[in-house]
Amino acid sequence: MKNPTLHFRTLQDHDPAARLLAAADEGFMAFYAHMRRNARRITRLVIAFLPLMMLLVGSCKTSQTSGMNELFQGMDHIRAALFPDRVIARDADYHPAPGYVARARGYVEGDPSSLQHLTEQEIRFMFGVPAMQRQDADARIWQYKSRACVVDFYFYDTPGKKGESAVAYVDFQLKDDLAPGAAPRTAPIALQSQSKCLKKIAG
Repeated sequence: MKNPTLHFRTLQDHDPAARLLAAADEGFMAFYAHMRRNARRITRLVIAFLPLMMLLVGSCKTSQTSGMNELFQGMDHIRAALFPDRVIARDADYHPAPGYVARARGYVEGDPSSLQHLTEQEIRFMFGVPAMQRQDADARIWQYKSRACVVDFYFYDTPGKKGESAVAYVDFQLKDDLAPGAAPRTAPIALQSQSKCLKKIAG
C-alpha cells in the first residue's frame, strides 16, 4: 500500500498551486502558534496603549470641532460662499460686487430651497428693495413682484442682529394663482416654476 503522505508530497513537487497552498497553510499555523504563545503579552500591550489611543482620538475630534466652529462662526457657509468678499470687508456698509450678485442669483435660481439659508441682507443684495413690506404679528413680510409671479419672504427679528434676520418662509404665487376667483392651490409649486419666478423678479 502506498504511503498517502509521500503521495501528497510527490504531488506537491509537481503542482505549483499545491506548493503555494501548503506554504500558506504553514505560515498561518506558525502565526497562530506565535499569537497563542504571546497572547498575554499582546493583551497587556493593548491595555497599556488604550488610554493613549482614546486621548489621541479625543484630541483629533476636539481639533476638528474647533476648526469647524471657527470656519462657520458668524456666517452660514452658503452665505459666505455667495458673498466671500464680505468676510474680508467686515463693513456695515458693505455692497457686493455685481459679479457676486449675479452668481448668487444664479445659485438660488438653480436651488430655490437655498433661500431659507439666507438673511434679509442677502435677499436685498440679490433682489433689491421689496415692492411691498408689511408686518403680520411678529413676522415681517417682504414682497417682490413680476408679471408672472409674486414671492413673499417671511422674517422674524433676531434680537441684537438688526438686518440679519433669517428667512423663515418663502411663499411663491404664480400668475394663475393671482387671478380673481382662482381656486386655492392644493399642490406645491414645482421647483422649475420657482426658478423661473426668481429669474423674472431678478430680471
